[in-house]
Amino acid sequence: MGLFEFEDDLLKHFVRTEGWLPRCRRRLRIVRAKAKTPASSRRLRYFTFCAVGAVDVLMLDVAKVIRQSSNKEFDTVVFFDRNEIDVVETQKRIRGAHGYPGDFVDIVLLPDLDDAVAQDGLAALSPPPDQADQFATRQRQRILATHREFIREFPFDIINLDLEGYFFKRNDPFPGKMVASLRKMLDWQKIPINPGTGRAENLAGFSLMFTTKIGPPDLTAEYLEMLSGAIQTNLDRDGELGDILTRRGGTADVADLRADNFEVFFKVALPKLITALLMDRDWCVDTETGISMFEIQRRPQGVAPYKMLHIVLAVLRQDPPEERRAPGAGSVPQAVEGYNATARTIFEQEEIRVTSDTIDEGPLRESLNRIYARRRLYFPEVEENTGG
Repeated sequence: MGLFEFEDDLLKHFVRTEGWLPRCRRRLRIVRAKAKTPASSRRLRYFTFCAVGAVDVLMLDVAKVIRQSSNKEFDTVVFFDRNEIDVVETQKRIRGAHGYPGDFVDIVLLPDLDDAVAQDGLAALSPPPDQADQFATRQRQRILATHREFIREFPFDIINLDLEGYFFKRNDPFPGKMVASLRKMLDWQKIPINPGTGRAENLAGFSLMFTTKIGPPDLTAEYLEMLSGAIQTNLDRDGELGDILTRRGGTADVADLRADNFEVFFKVALPKLITALLMDRDWCVDTETGISMFEIQRRPQGVAPYKMLHIVLAVLRQDPPEERRAPGAGSVPQAVEGYNATARTIFEQEEIRVTSDTIDEGPLRESLNRIYARRRLYFPEVEENTGG
């Protein structure tokens, strides 16, 4: 077990403080504004891939965006990690957080169970009556129980999908496991908070942070065509976007852009695909804050350099929601207008390239030191980065 390799990276921390933190603070203001009194405001619900060091969670704790419970637990924080050991180590730093071990997308994409086959709690760990009581069977039942427990955590005010790998993987079934996972999560985001009580609340919106490696350039034809279509649809709809894309990437021909400037192709296509996915599941981008993107290049030893793309946006539920619209009515006009405006922004607005020349190291190092001090307060035995 070890700390996340890049948790002490000041470039990554710039994205945390300048990209994630402002959006999370805004989400807190929105939640507080709905409360009758400041004292009655509920605490933010946060989902993350925080890694053992939990730097993002502790940053929000230091900033008073996330509040612990009365008994000092982070019980509104939910995270995934690779295995039980890492989950336990993370919980030493953010006590009371709900951690789930295993492969995130595989657990999310499990088919929902029939209540007659697997009940809550210990019964879900029992082998079905027609299957042998073997390790593989019991292991699958544990994974199915994890799937059900994770669904019960929804919805979240903030979702931070901080991937260290690629969004698309060549061997994944089309249109990709992350696309399929996002579809499910966007549906689960419609689950009310405190269902069955007088305090039930449906989320009107949430904040979404998304991180992925740019690439890979050798995607299969199906994936490339899907990404190309995300761009071409907008070029066909808005003639001015061709000139904008030419200024940014050297050409308005999508096939040429893909071949000659894959990075620009990807940085336009992926966020367009995400905004389309939001619309498909009855959400839309909040145009008041729009979409922001950050890029970091990494040059780890022994590995070819690569770039990380960070996408940050606020999401709104379409109003009225689909269950209160006539069949076949489609998305609400305001959402369509916002979708078109966001598409134009994605074409026009280049990502912020974060480099050692563009950041002020002093404040970022001070911020990290405060976070590390908070971590030592919660877990004095922690092995800290030196900040060297």
